[in-house]
Amino acid sequence: MVAAAGLFAAYLRMARAVTVNSDGASNALQAWDLFHGNVLLRGWTLSDVSFYPTELVQYGIIQLVTGVTTDQIHIAAALSWTLVVCFAAWLASSAATSRRSGAAAAGVAVAVLVVPSPGVGYQTLLSSPNHTGSAVPLLIAWLLIDRARDRPWLPYAVGAVLAWGAMGDPLITFVGAAPLIAVCGARTVRARAWGGLDGRLALAGAGSVVVSHAALWLIERAGGFRAPRPPIELSPVGVWPDRAGTVSRMLGILFGTARPHVQPGWVEVTLQVLRVPGLALAVVAVLVTAVAAVRGRADRVDAVLAAAIVCDLGAEIVSTLPIDLLATREVAPVLPLAAVLAARLTARALDHRRPAPAAVAATAASAGSDAAPATGSATRPVLVRRLRSAGPAVLAVVLAVQLTALVAYAPPRAAPVEGQEAAVWLQGHGLRYGLGSYWVSNNITVGTARQVTVVPTLSDHGRLVGMCWQTHTDMYDPARHDARFVLLEKERPMYGTESDVRTQYGPPVTRQEFPAYVIFVYDRNLLDGFATTC
Repeated sequence: MVAAAGLFAAYLRMARAVTVNSDGASNALQAWDLFHGNVLLRGWTLSDVSFYPTELVQYGIIQLVTGVTTDQIHIAAALSWTLVVCFAAWLASSAATSRRSGAAAAGVAVAVLVVPSPGVGYQTLLSSPNHTGSAVPLLIAWLLIDRARDRPWLPYAVGAVLAWGAMGDPLITFVGAAPLIAVCGARTVRARAWGGLDGRLALAGAGSVVVSHAALWLIERAGGFRAPRPPIELSPVGVWPDRAGTVSRMLGILFGTARPHVQPGWVEVTLQVLRVPGLALAVVAVLVTAVAAVRGRADRVDAVLAAAIVCDLGAEIVSTLPIDLLATREVAPVLPLAAVLAARLTARALDHRRPAPAAVAATAASAGSDAAPATGSATRPVLVRRLRSAGPAVLAVVLAVQLTALVAYAPPRAAPVEGQEAAVWLQGHGLRYGLGSYWVSNNITVGTARQVTVVPTLSDHGRLVGMCWQTHTDMYDPARHDARFVLLEKERPMYGTESDVRTQYGPPVTRQEFPAYVIFVYDRNLLDGFATTC
């Protein structure tokens, strides 16, 4: 508990180095509505990842203490990553059969996860809900399988956890349910034990998909929120090599082998060198587990972890999802899953025991006194013993250096929200409600603790219209709100341009320009006659 509290404090400091954007702020507004009577989030259109029973609940609980503020988003991010590290260490150590190997396995998992890389690494692992927190239900499900395999309720519990996670994030279907169905289904066919645990776990995975989809359908039918489907299609085969190269760079960001050079050079190089073995061990673990699974010798959880990693990376390579480095969030669960798999492989290697001396002597005697000495077999135990004796010391050094970096490095605190200068100007001029580009809308609302509300817009054939994405229908109701300004981003014309504003509303009373933004102020309610894209 003390270690977890220390990690949380360090991660909170890192999370505050990331500016809050409109995605996380939208989730904060939804959580506030959820915890203040709108249980089904009626009137809301969410993103294609709802986070409804997962991060929104977490946000709502934190808001009971903090209120709707940017800091509650940082607190949630730090808490999520702390949970990921702790559950990963627990799942890693559960594969061990001794305290020594269990401690080593937990240490390996922590060494891979403990220090997120600044820059895109912070944005991916320590900012708005970006699939990172979805690793928590996955780790819980695999921990249940590992620790409660003899309990009759296990399949139901695993199915419920996966359904809970998939309701919040469809990615759980690809990196949770699908690998479980594939691995346990194959084990069932191989063993021909149709009523065994593997068969019931495969059914639990399939059931979780049905339950999660049915629950979301029932919520929408009951008048609750709607969530667009993820725009997933197969990309042309010709672009797969380029996408694979970008995915490999994403892995470098996640594992910390690709550094952003924001710290002193010797620090960056040291951390980079220390993180390379973790990535290499993860790659070896996936390959070894895949071979063992094909031969029917892999541990159930190990095989599911390897399949989940392959599913996530493979889907990113062959899909049409965005492929710049900011899309690293799509493969974020790979990091904790790979860390756990590498650590479990380490535990099994440490638990492996060579034959007792008496047994070796008996074997030699039975072979005859003239038998040639087995030089290779005699040397190998010595090498293994040396590696085993050196391993804990090396791991201790790696952990010590990384924990020192975790404590010593204080990243500069970022501006509270994107568009902070525009938010300050609006607040200072008493402008309380208006329209704006998506990335300077809900985040300004949260960043000003709802003293200034900016609702998202789109440009549609030369006119501003409301968005059906992370918005509530009441936001555009002229009977409830009096919108007096438009805030636009100069570099994102898809959300509205100055020409759109002037064509729709005429010349403004005041025009305020910033390097990246421009604000138009009017003396009438801009919501009169305003349309949404719904």
